[in-house]
Amino acid sequence: MEIDGRVLDVAQRATMGVLSDSARPDVYLWGPPGRGKTWLVDSYIASNPRDRVLRKHFHEFFAEVHGAIRVHGSLAGALDSLLAGFDLVCFDEFHVHDPADGQYVTALLARLRERAIRTIVTSNYPPRDLMPNPLFHSTFAPTIALISRTFRIVECDGGTDYRQAPDEQMPGAWLTPGTVEQLKAYGLPSPVASERTSVRPAGHRIVADRAADGEVWFQFGELCETPTAPIDYLSLAQIYGRWVITGVPAEIEAEAAQRFANLVDVLWEKQVEVVITSTALPDALITGRAAHDLDRMLSRLSQLTAASARSSSSDVSRSLRMNDSAKPATNNAATITKTT
Repeated sequence: MEIDGRVLDVAQRATMGVLSDSARPDVYLWGPPGRGKTWLVDSYIASNPRDRVLRKHFHEFFAEVHGAIRVHGSLAGALDSLLAGFDLVCFDEFHVHDPADGQYVTALLARLRERAIRTIVTSNYPPRDLMPNPLFHSTFAPTIALISRTFRIVECDGGTDYRQAPDEQMPGAWLTPGTVEQLKAYGLPSPVASERTSVRPAGHRIVADRAADGEVWFQFGELCETPTAPIDYLSLAQIYGRWVITGVPAEIEAEAAQRFANLVDVLWEKQVEVVITSTALPDALITGRAAHDLDRMLSRLSQLTAASARSSSSDVSRSLRMNDSAKPATNNAATITKTT
């Protein structure tokens, strides 16, 4: 079986068989990062244009839930407004770490069942590993049991992280050690003091070294070592198509590592061009053990062109989209071919 000329591995073929099942089961699709879960779901959706589809990253959907609660005055009203009119709801990177989010997820799944909306989620966790904190896991156990009982649980792990393939690179770069000269060599002159400004994407003040013409520069400490949240990153990603994040330390404490992982999720979901400077390569970062989703973060960061001070500037400049308004083209149609 092929999709757009790419031959599916055994696990991917089995996954497409479940997604395409005429019984239209709810599907909980999980596996390690880079196995093609999101790509398979996108391909399935593109091959079934009759479905009215709500397709969201889990971070983004929950930001919309909070906004809708302010409008409608209740979680039930918020969910009804967000789910109205859809036949299929798909969530990427489904996870539950926080007890409050667990209550929202429980209510969400109940609403989806009441409305008979088919649901497909992708996750890096099997259902049993949701809400991993032992202090709160028992509170979410009934919802885990519901997922296990009502969803088709599909593990997708063909053993290959496809993000490591050369043709899967993201536009952008990871620069070590991240000197001013390196940035300048790649067409990124460093901001001057007069450009320093504050942005308030969702009410919370964040200091930026530059924020103009579709480009925003942040120091890692301002972005991830202060109490920022995914809703901040989502709002900023709608405005700025190129991000430069400087000064990522080799050792990151747990809370900052979690924010960094959430930030990478959002930037990849929104296909933002990102240049990151650090004294260490991604696979050499030391992160707090209490943070979640770090494997996915590192898998995604591996898609950036890595360059040291000794690298040729052409190695990275080819990977940068220097048109500020440019976004990667999205092809919503997928060609699925079965081969024998």
